[in-house]
Amino acid sequence: MKSIRPLLLAVAMVTLAGCYVPTTTHPVGTTVGLKSDSALLGMWKAEPDPDNHRSYYYDLLNAKDGAIFAVLVPDRGDASDVMMFKFSSARMGNFGFLNVRVMTDPAHEATDQPAGTVPALYRFEANGRLKIFLPNEDALKDAIRAHKIAGTADASGSGDVVVTAEGAVLDKFFRSPAGLALFKKPFAVLTRVK
Repeated sequence: MKSIRPLLLAVAMVTLAGCYVPTTTHPVGTTVGLKSDSALLGMWKAEPDPDNHRSYYYDLLNAKDGAIFAVLVPDRGDASDVMMFKFSSARMGNFGFLNVRVMTDPAHEATDQPAGTVPALYRFEANGRLKIFLPNEDALKDAIRAHKIAGTADASGSGDVVVTAEGAVLDKFFRSPAGLALFKKPFAVLTRVK
């Protein structure tokens, strides 16, 4: 599967493809508190996708329940190319985690996605850019098979990877060097629109 730069676009694309990016049964960050990170709010522009040369604008808004609602709009295309997501966030020092769900509108989740959330690491760079990373699926499968973290890898035959560890264990793992190593390649590099 080709790498599509905008993180949240990737979530939607793999949903349509029948396999899904890794998910967790519990959100990452429960030990530090899930809340809206105000530094994420506002309009962002992603670097162009190298495959189709389109850029996406991410409008990140406060949701009523303390989460963040994201509307992704391409710089060109059709109305059907607009995507919506909702996520909680948790800061852990100089990085944070997003727990992403696909939405059909501000109040309703897409019904064809698996339970749980997609974990994504985010980090602000010194130049003000925001980088978002998804876990490397193969490396996460290896961690599960090596019993570094509880989960299932290919158990259902779907190819889906699900981390099933409880909150405190999940947070400890994803904050560890082994957990952080899963998030190597940025999926989206965003610049704030002024």
